[in-house]
Amino acid sequence: MKTLDSSKGAIIRHESELALHFREFLPEDPDLRWHLPLGTDEQRLDHVEVELDSQRVAFRPVYELKPSLPWLASLKPTQGTPPLLVTPELSHRVLDACKQHGIAAIDLNGRAWLRAPGLLVDRRPLLGRSFSYELEPRNIFVGKSARIVRCLLTDRDRTWTQAEIVPRTKASSGLVSRIVQHLISQGFVEKTSAREFRLRDWHGLLDEWVESDRFPKRTRTTLYAGFFGPPQELLQRLQQWAKTQSVPLAFTQWIAAWARHPYTEPVVCSAYVARLPAAATLEQLGLRSVTEGGKLWLHVPDDDGVLTETQTCNNLTLVSDAQIYLDLKRTGLRGPDAAAALREWEGFCRP
Repeated sequence: MKTLDSSKGAIIRHESELALHFREFLPEDPDLRWHLPLGTDEQRLDHVEVELDSQRVAFRPVYELKPSLPWLASLKPTQGTPPLLVTPELSHRVLDACKQHGIAAIDLNGRAWLRAPGLLVDRRPLLGRSFSYELEPRNIFVGKSARIVRCLLTDRDRTWTQAEIVPRTKASSGLVSRIVQHLISQGFVEKTSAREFRLRDWHGLLDEWVESDRFPKRTRTTLYAGFFGPPQELLQRLQQWAKTQSVPLAFTQWIAAWARHPYTEPVVCSAYVARLPAAATLEQLGLRSVTEGGKLWLHVPDDDGVLTETQTCNNLTLVSDAQIYLDLKRTGLRGPDAAAALREWEGFCRP
């Protein structure tokens, strides 16, 4: 088997760069045997063939820096040589759409889905390759980009304008525009007028956020034990401390899901805080730090956007519904069950 250079990667800015890197990649492909047209030195290939079990299948490369779902729908195979989408980096969303429409696709990282009579190839990206399009967000679920997603999911029925999102997220108008355009191209958002847009597939957007999320990497969690009063009393005393000390605080996970849509009795109280309580406060509350277990979990987030997009329910400050769901999906203590019940509730992601 051929080996592949383990240090290949680039930011692709123009279609000509995409075509050139694609042509350079095919002879290096470690798994598939590609045949290029003879007697041509053109950088842009308009015809390629892949050989499998001594059979050749021809494809017509179609180059697209940022394929959108509407564009893919118009690319449905017709009679003749089937199209092969060539792009810098295939997202899960675009790849699923290609499979749905029966469109073969490959990216510069080696990820490939090739389908034709007698041929099926479904390959993950190859190790050591890192190509991407200059204007494609690397991860919309971190930092200020996540603030934009979180903002949109506060009301799944609302029609938005960019001017409304900028002050709520404290993101630049350029970033908001870029993320919204990305969400439109991926089919998560749709335009309703020249300046207005709304969520089209909030289910899919939330699922992708869950798939991308790494809770331990975006928060610093401290566990506490020792408080023997009722949970409601602890909640009120924590909220009073936060108000008195001007510390942003918002409850999440089990206690927040219970406040929004009761399903299971919460056994742990958890909240995001901008900073942890001082020793004197912990003593007043009868709390001590522990390494495991505990009835109080305080999360200090790496981005304070989670603390600015909040809601009030039963006199408690909570994170948004989407954030509650996200924080519960990969926890124990029946967290996924509480998350599922919250999502199925008709009031989910509705103010």
